[in-house]
Amino acid sequence: MKVALTGVTGHLGAAVLQELYARNYEIRALSRGEDKRSLGNVPVEVVKGDVLHPESLHELMRECDALIHCAAVISINGDPGGIVHRTNVDGTKNVMEAAKYCGVRRVIHLSSIHAFQQLPIDEVLDEQRAFVDEKAFAYDRSKRTGQEIALAMNQKGLEVIVMNPTGIIGPYDYKPSRAGQMILDLLSGRLSFMIKGGFDFCDSRDVAHAVVNALKQGSPGECYVLSGNWHSLEEIASLLSVNSGRHIRFITVPSFLAKAGLPFAKIQGWIGNKEPLYTNEALEAIFTGNKATSSAKAIRDLDYHARPLDETLRDTYHWFQELGYVR
Repeated sequence: MKVALTGVTGHLGAAVLQELYARNYEIRALSRGEDKRSLGNVPVEVVKGDVLHPESLHELMRECDALIHCAAVISINGDPGGIVHRTNVDGTKNVMEAAKYCGVRRVIHLSSIHAFQQLPIDEVLDEQRAFVDEKAFAYDRSKRTGQEIALAMNQKGLEVIVMNPTGIIGPYDYKPSRAGQMILDLLSGRLSFMIKGGFDFCDSRDVAHAVVNALKQGSPGECYVLSGNWHSLEEIASLLSVNSGRHIRFITVPSFLAKAGLPFAKIQGWIGNKEPLYTNEALEAIFTGNKATSSAKAIRDLDYHARPLDETLRDTYHWFQELGYVR
C-alpha cells in the first residue's frame, strides 16, 4: 500500500513516518520547507508543496491508496494573519478534494481534542461530546471546522476516519513542539515555575500506532479520541526530574498570579519577537482541560493503548539527549 502523508516535519507527522516505515509501507510525503530532519534515513519520496497549493497535493496523492493528513498550524495566540484558518480549514478542504480527485480510498484526518467542549471537566469526554461553538478560540474553531469538512467527505468517494489526540509528548519532536520546548526549558533551568493546572497528555508513538492501524481498522465516518491521563504541570516537572536523573527546581504559580502576568508575558514575547511564554488561551487549556477523557472506542477499534507518562518523559529525555538538544 502506498500512503501519502502531510505534516511530515511536525511532531506527530514525524512519529507517523517512523511507524509507517516500521511496517514497510511505501511513503510519499509533502514537505513545505527545507527542514528535513524528521525524514532521517527513511526511504520516502518527498513532494515539495503546501496544503494551500492543490497542484502539489495532486502530485502527492498520485497513485496513492491512502492519505494521513497531519499538517496543521497550532496556535495559543489567536490567528495572526489568518494562517490558522487558512491551513486548518481551507487546507483541509483542499486535501479532501485532492484525495477524491486522485482516487485515494482511505483518509485519516488528524483533528484535536480541542475540537470538543472541555466542560464539564470532570464528566467523561468522548466522541459524543459537543463541538466547541463560535465563542471558542481560533485554533479550537479551526480544528472543529476542519473535522466537519473531513467527515462530510466520507462516502463521497472516500473512507474518512478522524483522530482527536490530546496533548502530545514524545520522541521525534524535532522542531520542537511547545510541549517539547517546555521539557527542554525545565531541563536547562530556563523555566523555573509551573502554573497550577494541567492537561491530558499522550505519547506520540502511541498516537502514531493508532493512526497507522486506522489504515486497515476502524469505521469510516467515525472519530476516535486518543488520550493518556490528566497530569498537573507540577507532576510533569517532578516526573521529568526523576526520569532524567536531574534535579529540576521550580515553584508553582497560582492561577490568579498567572493571569496577572499575562500582560508581561505578552510584552516579553513582543520584545523577543516570538510567541509569549504563555497566553490566555494556554491558561484556559490548563485550567479547564478535561480530566476524564476516554479512549475506550479507540482501544476497542484501533488497538490503541497509552503508556505511562513517566515512560514517555524518560524516552523523550533520552531522545533529546541523543540528538544534542540536552547537554
